[in-house]
Amino acid sequence: MIERFASLNAKKETQLYSIWILVALVFYLVSPTLSYLAFWGLLPKFSLSLVQGALLVGAFIVRMLLFANGKIPFRSKYLALTYLLLLWISILQWIWFPEISSEIGPETFLSTIAFTFVGAWTLLLGGEFLAYSIAMQPSRLARSALLVTYLSLVFVTLHGVFKGFKLYGTFLFAFQDPVSRQVYNYLALADSLAIVGLLLMGKSDTPAFGGSLVLYIFTSICLVFSYSRAGFFFFLFAGFLFLVLKFGSRQKLHLLFIFFLAGIAVLTAFVKQQNLPLIKRFIAPFTESDLSMQARREFLHQGLHSLGQYWLLGYFMHEVVEIGRGAYMHNWLSFWLCYGIGPFLLSIWLMFSLVIKSWLQRKKNRLALLSFCLLIFNLLEIIFARSYIWPYFWLGLGFASTALTAPKEEQKRL
Repeated sequence: MIERFASLNAKKETQLYSIWILVALVFYLVSPTLSYLAFWGLLPKFSLSLVQGALLVGAFIVRMLLFANGKIPFRSKYLALTYLLLLWISILQWIWFPEISSEIGPETFLSTIAFTFVGAWTLLLGGEFLAYSIAMQPSRLARSALLVTYLSLVFVTLHGVFKGFKLYGTFLFAFQDPVSRQVYNYLALADSLAIVGLLLMGKSDTPAFGGSLVLYIFTSICLVFSYSRAGFFFFLFAGFLFLVLKFGSRQKLHLLFIFFLAGIAVLTAFVKQQNLPLIKRFIAPFTESDLSMQARREFLHQGLHSLGQYWLLGYFMHEVVEIGRGAYMHNWLSFWLCYGIGPFLLSIWLMFSLVIKSWLQRKKNRLALLSFCLLIFNLLEIIFARSYIWPYFWLGLGFASTALTAPKEEQKRL
């Protein structure tokens, strides 16, 4: 009787944690929706980071208590090492706090911590939970939460496009207030949309090619209008990879090939117009006229020079102290510059180990294939576009390191 009562209590505790971390994860992923509505005055402005931090504190404490009691262990060495890596760099961030805050002020420091600490921990815990809930405890609640998140991000994207049409007279996402000149962070919107789109493609209980293809096409179109080139191109590749590996029959590959040919034809027709700023933006990286790419090359040159000085122990937020916000290298070398060679090597080892493991397991269950495509998306982002502040890196690691180590008898249910 006592054992049964203890078992029921343990189940209630894990269910409570599941709901808590799901709320924290969904709130973080829909934060671009909330911040955009507040940006245009459709919602009252409030501190999203403060709410995210409060949700994280509760979720983290409960997660550690459940681990200490043996109720939710670290299910693989990869997950344990991911926790160790994030704990390592979290300690380094707070060690740097007195020096950095004295140089640039505590507000600027804390605004970065919202990504590198709050966002990173929330998405690691959330990625672990999603993989566990899909593989071992199939949950309608998690599926519904992802769908609601996706629809909210799509709504804001379409709302931004229509507002941009009213402001500019063309289909361009409205990310700048013409009066205050403030700029909305559209990158977070695109990254959330791309990752949630991939998750929905990969976790469908009815793996129908038609449904996955429609979701892929619709998400790609939304990402074009979200204004983020990296989010669009890398989702296009990772989603295509998923469709090919999951539904690789000859007829279905023909449909995919026709879709790409049609897309290229439409894009070519638009490019000939020469009066569509959105299309010009997406072809600019392949020309010499892209100012953003030129600035990133300069940041890379400056960052490599600094890396030669601080390669061993790192220098957190070096670019903010020396140059200004946003002047980091737009790749994972910025992670090395911030935290030193130890965390950098561990992060690279974890990423490539999980990529290889997910590739080898891709035929056994759909979560291995989904993990592979999610990691490919992450890998492309941190190689070509994103820096150490990009928190979605941790969602990929948390998801893959949990999904790829599910017990065999539980994987059979996939």
